[in-house]
Amino acid sequence: MIAQISTGEGFGGLVNYANDIIKKDTVIIASYGVNLSSNATITASFKAQAKARPSIHKFVGHISLSFSPEDLAKLDDKKIAEIAKEYMRRMGIKNTQYVIFRHFDQPHPHIHIVYNRVDNDGNGIKGDTSYTKSAAITKALTRQYGLTFGKGKDKVRRERLKGKDAVKYRLYDEIRAAMKECVTWDKLRRWLDTKGIALDLVKDKDGNIRGVTFTDTRQNVTFAGSKIDRSLSFAQIDRAMAYVVNDTTNRYRQPIPQESEQKVWRDANDFFDFSKTSGGTRQVADDGNIEQQTTGTEGGRTSSGSSIGEAVVEVLLQPNVVPTTGGGGGGASGGWRDDDDDEKNKNKYKPRKRGR
Repeated sequence: MIAQISTGEGFGGLVNYANDIIKKDTVIIASYGVNLSSNATITASFKAQAKARPSIHKFVGHISLSFSPEDLAKLDDKKIAEIAKEYMRRMGIKNTQYVIFRHFDQPHPHIHIVYNRVDNDGNGIKGDTSYTKSAAITKALTRQYGLTFGKGKDKVRRERLKGKDAVKYRLYDEIRAAMKECVTWDKLRRWLDTKGIALDLVKDKDGNIRGVTFTDTRQNVTFAGSKIDRSLSFAQIDRAMAYVVNDTTNRYRQPIPQESEQKVWRDANDFFDFSKTSGGTRQVADDGNIEQQTTGTEGGRTSSGSSIGEAVVEVLLQPNVVPTTGGGGGGASGGWRDDDDDEKNKNKYKPRKRGR
């Protein structure tokens, strides 16, 4: 189970995406405080409440939860709604409007939670975008419900990635490949440079190395190594290359003697054997609340994250739990537009309840 978190300023585009019956085979499995008659009424319900706190500009909450294909038989609508509501409760998303949309366009079970970040009393919801907390919660719920933990980034379908997620996985793949050929930081830097990737060591005010960043020079996007994957932090790469920093002037160690290189990289390959681990957190990389007033529907189907400690080690399928620009399960494009920019499509899809 993994979570992707995003916020925005307009419900219209997001609702039309989340409730796209034609492309996503969407059904609504739970809701609260929202008129489900059409996408237009869902959007209007959210907008009306958001006006109670105009100082909150990003009042749109969107969380996608994705599960392993191996858990499909365990996750009927009732069970997946139960898990989603428990996730929201623990994240502090309560006393507010929400709709949980389930998509059936992919082999893995996944849902989209759309909620109002302005609660029923006009207060702003806080802590709902914490990726550290989310990673710990998804890990705990995966264990609690007997779900499957992922087996690493090699299982992620690269062709479906977009934006920064696509860049992050390209960096991950290239760095991992380079590390099989390089035994010093200087060699690694020069190798990656040929792939359009810049390696920079991050130093504190005293000149001590505190981290490493990687930049895709083609896209001009930079990630800390630990945000690409915990195994790519400075300390972990350092350990894998049997590298010890002693020289405060030149941070690149002299090449390891040729006769030792084979043993070093046999050990390093063992260290990075993902069949022995459970993968890194997106958001974030095992793995790290609310009832219907208008319709009462309940149960009917209708800048990058950071390394966050042991709670994130087993996060499923994705790198670090991260803020994303798109939906997790269905590959939505991000930056939800203003409600009015989908005016012509707002009544196109109507909610579908159980009995698909």
